[in-house]
Amino acid sequence: MKYDILKGTKDKVSRIVLGTDVYGSTLDADTSVALLDNYCELGGNVIDTASMYGGEEEHLSERLIGKWLKEKNNRQSLFLSTKGGHPRVKTMHISRLSREEIESDIDSSLMNLGVDYVDIYWLHRDDERLLVEDIMDTLDSLVKKGKTRYIGMSNWSHKRIDEANRYAVQTGKTQIISSQIQYSIARAVVENNDKTLVLMNDDEYSYFKNHDLSLFAFASQAKGFFSKIAQGGIDALSEKARTRYFSDTNLKIYERVKQVADNHGATVGETVISALISNNAFQTLPIIGCKNIAQLTETMKGADLVLSQEECDFITLRDGRNT
Repeated sequence: MKYDILKGTKDKVSRIVLGTDVYGSTLDADTSVALLDNYCELGGNVIDTASMYGGEEEHLSERLIGKWLKEKNNRQSLFLSTKGGHPRVKTMHISRLSREEIESDIDSSLMNLGVDYVDIYWLHRDDERLLVEDIMDTLDSLVKKGKTRYIGMSNWSHKRIDEANRYAVQTGKTQIISSQIQYSIARAVVENNDKTLVLMNDDEYSYFKNHDLSLFAFASQAKGFFSKIAQGGIDALSEKARTRYFSDTNLKIYERVKQVADNHGATVGETVISALISNNAFQTLPIIGCKNIAQLTETMKGADLVLSQEECDFITLRDGRNT
């Protein structure tokens, strides 16, 4: 496993983040714990969870991780990440970003994780009707109270992040060091029905390229679109993967991924992850959502595969040769 210093910190983090959205809920506890164990054995040290992981019964993922942390006594060896400020599942149109709600969420997360602090705390959603200054004041207070070391934003547009950080600089408050958005080498065919999500596009890409922020990329494997085609052809795609990603453009990207993978003696899955990590336009940490050990083992190898910028641009159609 290769490691990098996370931008805005002095922390050495693994290049791949373990996403745990279904741990303890649709993924059973034994399998979840086995994946946590194997991720760490393979050199991973960044675990990402959220208060709302578990659906209507919140904190299921955090509770499982908390129990695991206690049993393993390994909190100090991990970079722990969780999120709050998510609307209730049945009322997604009602934001929960008041000072009281944010403080309640992080306190609940810390209790369920069984820890005194997290390394980075993210707000899971935004509400652009609210003053960014009030939100940043609240987050700054969490850092000062020692509840989180750093702050990040999940599904915030780069414009809101930029506005927030300008305010933080002007007032000497804690700055946002990272963003979580939906990002993979695949091009989405249709926009997600959830309008509160932020997806990578040309404007977001340009912003990250020109600003000193890291990017935690969720849905980084595009629901296994490329790996499943490599293993079983188009018929192997899930309905969601086919609906969201099946297009001539992504089939073209697949052919390029396969070409680069063959050149390196690597698998398609390794190459898909490496194309995000190796891109030197900005620091990207893919969040992976593997459901079994075989998937995890293959994906983690992607952190050790180093591609040139030319190969990254070739794979993602940024080389100008889009035909």
